[in-house]
Amino acid sequence: MAIKEKSQTAVPMPGMPPIRGMTTEGFIFNDQIDARLNKFIADNPEINDHYTKLVKEHPDRAIRSLMLRSMFKHERVAERNALQAPQAREWANQNPALAQEVAAKIKTTNPIMRAAQFIRGIGRAKANIEFAPPAPKTGLSIPI
Repeated sequence: MAIKEKSQTAVPMPGMPPIRGMTTEGFIFNDQIDARLNKFIADNPEINDHYTKLVKEHPDRAIRSLMLRSMFKHERVAERNALQAPQAREWANQNPALAQEVAAKIKTTNPIMRAAQFIRGIGRAKANIEFAPPAPKTGLSIPI
């Protein structure tokens, strides 16, 4: 599944009312996730104090702390891609038309996630072919 382009701008045009779910700084947020986060912060003041102190006193460490989580996520994605890529590449070579179709769908995807999206798209295309319901048999005559 390719990531769809945003249909709204990050910052509203001057003189226009703000977009629902957008802060004055131009960040878009989800009301439900924001409510869950507020509850988590209220339930865990020591964690909130730790991150507040980290950001104020050591902003460079705060950035590294936040980036660490992203690094682990990207490493997990890269490991999964390395395991699945040979099979996906083999099937894509056997079906170049479908591979081109999948590549066209993901061309606007974030380059970091493009390989994972290609593997996932190839897997879906293969599953759609292998597990497609049989075509209905129409126009058959029944002998009497």
